Amino acid sequence: MPEEVFLDLVKQYQAQIYQHALYLLNSPDDAKDVTQETFIRAWNYNAELRLETVQSWLLKCANNLCIDLLRRRRFQVPLTIGDTEEIETLVHHQHEDMASDSSNPSPEALYIRQERQQLVQQAIAQLPLHFRTVVIMRKINELSFKEIAATLNQPIGTVKSNMFRAKKRLRDILGNLMGR
Repeated sequence: MPEEVFLDLVKQYQAQIYQHALYLLNSPDDAKDVTQETFIRAWNYNAELRLETVQSWLLKCANNLCIDLLRRRRFQVPLTIGDTEEIETLVHHQHEDMASDSSNPSPEALYIRQERQQLVQQAIAQLPLHFRTVVIMRKINELSFKEIAATLNQPIGTVKSNMFRAKKRLRDILGNLMGR
């Protein structure tokens, strides 16, 4: 793969890989390191990469690097139990907020957006890693269940089941975070 094509891939997928790592690791510095390492590995394997599957390859590589980092740290987040809250709406709004380019939102709207993003990020960070990965890939990266299954090397039924269970846990966690 020519260097120009590779640099275009970096520009195209860098933000997505960083965001994926940030949600999994909950650390901007670690997410930057994982993003950089992902593209270093991609460059080392660039002769074997295919353009039609490069996004999946990059996400899988970043995901594996995150898992390795978390294992090295023996990082475990305690789960909390609370009342329910609709996760679909919150995650959807958070994704819309990140993608929106509204010119001049009011200070109140900015504050509410920021608070909502923090709540969703806190809730996602409390999920077990296998649930967190599926939620990020589906709701944040907007991958299909088929793409997630291929990336994680899991049956599509497992991915769907993990998504269902993750939503249930997120409802409980968000309910607790919101004091309900």
